Amino acid sequence: MNEEDYNPIIEIENLSFAYKSDNWIIKDANFTVNKGEILGIAGPSGIGKTTLFYILKGIIPHSIRGKLEGSVTINGLNIKKLKISTIARSVGMVFQNLNAQLFSNTVKEEIEFGLKNLKMDPSLAIQAMKKLKIEDLSDKSPMNLSAGQKQRVILASIMALNPNILILDEPAVYLDPPNKMRLLRWLTELNQGEKTTILIASNDPWLIGELCDKILFFNHNSIEKVSKKEIMYEKTSWRWSYL
Repeated sequence: MNEEDYNPIIEIENLSFAYKSDNWIIKDANFTVNKGEILGIAGPSGIGKTTLFYILKGIIPHSIRGKLEGSVTINGLNIKKLKISTIARSVGMVFQNLNAQLFSNTVKEEIEFGLKNLKMDPSLAIQAMKKLKIEDLSDKSPMNLSAGQKQRVILASIMALNPNILILDEPAVYLDPPNKMRLLRWLTELNQGEKTTILIASNDPWLIGELCDKILFFNHNSIEKVSKKEIMYEKTSWRWSYL
């Protein structure tokens, strides 16, 4: 990367975290994420990818307690000193647990909720629904939708807020191939058009392979930022190659 391209939006220094005692989920992590970067998150299930996302979202340490050491800054601000509501203006996240993120009576109300809460234009909900092809679900109850439809509703609710940083935890797991392609196109357009920084954890190597040039590779409690070519190879499809 050229020096002029170095523009960190997330800076992690000596980050360590344990839920209990000294059982470190993450230990002495150091990396940066540059503005406009699309970064894949790779590693076995349960190794700490979601924990890292909770830290970046401010859920740790503000809602979930544990032993947090080191420095985490977003847009130059220390997350330990920010309210979750303040972090929400910059960081949007789609969690794996779909039902935990849905609580409104209709899809339209669901997507408008965050906009109204942050005093943004509720009409942005319509644009988000159009992009993800869910206008026909507008008056339906989110809880009565299929898993794939719920996923698109949640994506639309985050997309409408236009965050600087978008975190996606297994976003394609409930999507069929056409909607997976739609997700790929939307993320690419969002990144190129809005310069949105995207962090995406997925056990779908095709999605990571198509989107990301750099990957945060989890190995035990360490995190290493490497190029895609170092941990993936291409045959008929993308496959993981753990080092």
